[in-house]
Amino acid sequence: MLARVSKPSSAVDFAQLLVVPQPPASIAAAEEALRKATSAREEGQQRHIEAGRRLANQPLGQPPQISQRDVDEIGATLQPLFDAEAKAKAYRDEQVQAFEQSIGPSLAEPLKQFRQAVGQALNDLEELLAQGAAFSAGARAARFDLSRIDKLPATCEHMRERLHLARSVFDRI
Repeated sequence: MLARVSKPSSAVDFAQLLVVPQPPASIAAAEEALRKATSAREEGQQRHIEAGRRLANQPLGQPPQISQRDVDEIGATLQPLFDAEAKAKAYRDEQVQAFEQSIGPSLAEPLKQFRQAVGQALNDLEELLAQGAAFSAGARAARFDLSRIDKLPATCEHMRERLHLARSVFDRI
């Protein structure tokens, strides 16, 4: 069996190089403000719905507990809640966009290195699998049953086909 080859010491550690920084506290604050605005809007809508239900379910022949005017007044308070939620969402989106734009340039070079490393690894694996497939074909031509010793060379051609799928995805992005 093949032993796992250790990483060369000159290999780049992408786990440490490709790190998205923590979002700033302003995003968390904007998220919290949006959550509160959404909650306030939902509570306002619930009050309006409940008032409408109470109005629709008032028993006839009894003094009214709520009027259409009361329901309309509660409904009129909803627009500022919707406006506050939209404003909070827009502010949160601005903060997130500013953060994303600020980290893009800092990740450009590490991502370029990562792309090159993946491309090189695919090239190396294609070369290894081609050698294994050629060895397997040579063994078959010599009428030698290589599978009694190791099945890996016989699977190299199949792995190359699968690797071509991975290569086509890599080349498209």
